[in-house]
Amino acid sequence: MTKEELESQRLDIEFEKAIAKHDKIVDEGQKNIIKYFDRIHDKLFNFNNIIIAGSFALSKIENSVPLWTILVPIFNLIIIVYIEFRMMELGRFDVKSGEKTLIEIKDNRRSINKTNLFSLLTITTTFVTTCFFLYNLIFISK
Repeated sequence: MTKEELESQRLDIEFEKAIAKHDKIVDEGQKNIIKYFDRIHDKLFNFNNIIIAGSFALSKIENSVPLWTILVPIFNLIIIVYIEFRMMELGRFDVKSGEKTLIEIKDNRRSINKTNLFSLLTITTTFVTTCFFLYNLIFISK
């Protein structure tokens, strides 16, 4: 082999290593995103359960707070459980991703984007639920 061919072959190997390293970084990034979403959802789930218990207790302690107010955090809990189900389905897809077609993979990516929007919705609804609970606690229960 000539010196140019050896140099070209070395550059090709380095380029392939760089691509493999990049792909590994992308995979790790996606795993981290899912891990952090999972942690956020766990905290939202626990916090929402506290709000449910607080709403229930508040409606029993203070007669001016209607019992139906517990429906707001329960609705939020349903949204959180739905997101967890979607995350589970995305995980199942990833396990079998080698068997999927390109169209199915593109659809899966769209599904991930929708799940991210649902996560944002859950963060927003948890904030609204918290405000609703605090309003009932501070203003109605006086």
